[in-house]
Amino acid sequence: MKFAGSAMAVARGGVGFVAVGMIAGVLTLVSCSAEPPCFNSECTTGGPTTSASTGTGGGGGGGPVVPAESCVQAGEKGNNNGVGEFCTPGGGECADFPKAALCLADVGQSQWMCTRIGCDATTDCGAGAGCHIEPGQGSACLPCKCDPSAIGCNGGGGGSGSDG
Repeated sequence: MKFAGSAMAVARGGVGFVAVGMIAGVLTLVSCSAEPPCFNSECTTGGPTTSASTGTGGGGGGGPVVPAESCVQAGEKGNNNGVGEFCTPGGGECADFPKAALCLADVGQSQWMCTRIGCDATTDCGAGAGCHIEPGQGSACLPCKCDPSAIGCNGGGGGSGSDG
């Protein structure tokens, strides 16, 4: 699973803040930042965020163009927890999913889907999803089609517990 190059942004999480970014191609997740939410290139959270370009071709609606590398594409639905639901920057599509309330597109990532940040081997990421863990960096629930090696997916191991 690839995430955006060196993007760094801060998104309001369930407790405090959650910083999401990329360092050397590794998804970086840090909680409890004192910084306010930040979704543009004027932020002071470690560098500019990436942003989507807008479509200007004939016949198009002029909306955001989904990155080709996004595992989830427009119109795709997530699982029972909302993990893998397609979302757009600032679109609010993840608001209805308390177990997957973060849209990765909102924090400058090229994966446009709802996710849950902070999972482990006992977390219930929902049907067809697992916990992707970057040791020392953080974790997130992802659809198994995007990361078959995630814990709870067929190629991953463990992870069938419930988180309440």
